[in-house]
Amino acid sequence: MSTAPLRHPVFHALKREAPSGGLKPPAFRLGAFFMAAACLFYSAGPAAMAATAPAHKPVQGQPHAAIPAPDSKNSLHVPPPPKPHSPSLKEKLEQTEQAIASEQDDQKAHSLMKKADTLRLYSVKNSGRILLSEAQAELKQGHTGDAEKDLSAALTLQPDNAFLRRQRAAVRFLGNDLTGAVQDLQVALVHDPGDAQSWDILAHTQEHLHHPHQALHAYTEALTHAPLLPDGQKRYRQLEQQANGIPD
Repeated sequence: MSTAPLRHPVFHALKREAPSGGLKPPAFRLGAFFMAAACLFYSAGPAAMAATAPAHKPVQGQPHAAIPAPDSKNSLHVPPPPKPHSPSLKEKLEQTEQAIASEQDDQKAHSLMKKADTLRLYSVKNSGRILLSEAQAELKQGHTGDAEKDLSAALTLQPDNAFLRRQRAAVRFLGNDLTGAVQDLQVALVHDPGDAQSWDILAHTQEHLHHPHQALHAYTEALTHAPLLPDGQKRYRQLEQQANGIPD
């Protein structure tokens, strides 16, 4: 079964592909390397000095003098350096979202958004990915209700997973469950506030609920986190006119 991430952006992909298309999900933070090496020097005691003194040729018939073993307490101690920091999945995602927010090239921004969704998909357990794949198959056949059930089952395993919440919100939008979509997106954005696609879907949902000010706020957040959303400025002006009225 395919568990490929959704294509960007989710809302437009779902509108385009359902029911004939599938539900397709729209830098690495370099770990800080903390290298430290400390050497502790201890003053040498008499035994250690004897151990390092030059050897004298023994007198014939006289037994060799025993050389004392070095005192481990007084030996040079070099602790091993700490292991380099390995960035967590959350840190990688946050770094990628920051890169999206500052990227000025359309193609690179699109590539970064795909990378971010790939990282989000990694947060879903294997059993959840299977259910996500089944939801994609149901949506291809136009069965939004069954797709929602699959995603709801996945969310019983990971109720706070922002990626799954966003996917179910998109399916609920298609099924005209706008209130349910808003609820899912509110949870998703608590756990992943840098997800521009969740903000974009929320803007569409609030618009359909005839909440123009909430829609404008949501889309403003979407553009803050992804300034190069397709037709972003045009869309913003439309929502601004709906919220504030068309200027004279």
